[in-house]
Amino acid sequence: MGDCRYCGKSAGFLRKEHKACAAAYEEGLARIGKACVAAALYGVDADRLTDSVRSIGAEAFIDTSGAAMTVALARGWGQAVTAAVDDHFLSNEEKRALNRYRAQHSLSAHDLDSNGQFTVFRMMNLLNALSEHGVVPRWDRRRVRPPFNLMKSEELLWLFGGTDYFEQVTQREFRGGSLGVSFRVAKGVYVRPGAFRGRSVATSSMKHTDSGVIGITTKHIYFKGNSKSFRVRLEKIVSFDPYRDGLGIMRDTARAKPEIFRMGETDAWFLLNIIDAVMSLDRVTLPKAGDPTLDDIVDGDLV
Repeated sequence: MGDCRYCGKSAGFLRKEHKACAAAYEEGLARIGKACVAAALYGVDADRLTDSVRSIGAEAFIDTSGAAMTVALARGWGQAVTAAVDDHFLSNEEKRALNRYRAQHSLSAHDLDSNGQFTVFRMMNLLNALSEHGVVPRWDRRRVRPPFNLMKSEELLWLFGGTDYFEQVTQREFRGGSLGVSFRVAKGVYVRPGAFRGRSVATSSMKHTDSGVIGITTKHIYFKGNSKSFRVRLEKIVSFDPYRDGLGIMRDTARAKPEIFRMGETDAWFLLNIIDAVMSLDRVTLPKAGDPTLDDIVDGDLV
């Protein structure tokens, strides 16, 4: 006989859970999520949130003791971020509310980024700084040192790891070509009725040629892989082809061929939008020593 993983009582032969207990657990997670989103974005019962989470957890077989409470509150904060950026925009009011929530519950960036939501929060802060306020944050090299030799007239905005680089390659093969079969029709006279010439046939395909890191700056896209390293000036890109999990570009050169950067869905969306934000700036003012970094912007206000 097996015991239910939720209530601990007998679940029956070769069974690990009661359907009712499993349903109560899932419903409890949803209720905790809704309570956290309401507290994080709208301040609903914010001071009593931990008590509410414990109460729901007790009813739904959810552990909310010690570190488990931190996990539950952090998961709820991530759901609040998802709700806030559903319109692809993060307002200062939403940012202040989310920051109050994480400060109130002493949630670190590590706690909040288990599902990548703190990274999304940072992305949205960067987009808003550029598109809404025309502010280019100062890159903090103490945090991450880029693997590129940047120009003095540009500022690094973001790094994307785990990017696959594809480029169009053309292969040629010789098809056809036969001398046919000779046969005698008269003394000293032979013919080859099946003779024909071959021809060169070109076929193109997208080939994965390297994997590495992409950097986006106020002027260029940089790529650093195991065997390839290059930069592409944003103004020299003729077209962009957005994909669900990547971005294709075509350079403004006579022999240009399609190139594709494949990455995660969120990264692909962000890369295209950060390029659009930079290209839409009337004027790029590079930050100086002492100007705010992205972390400063994330923690504070930008009005």
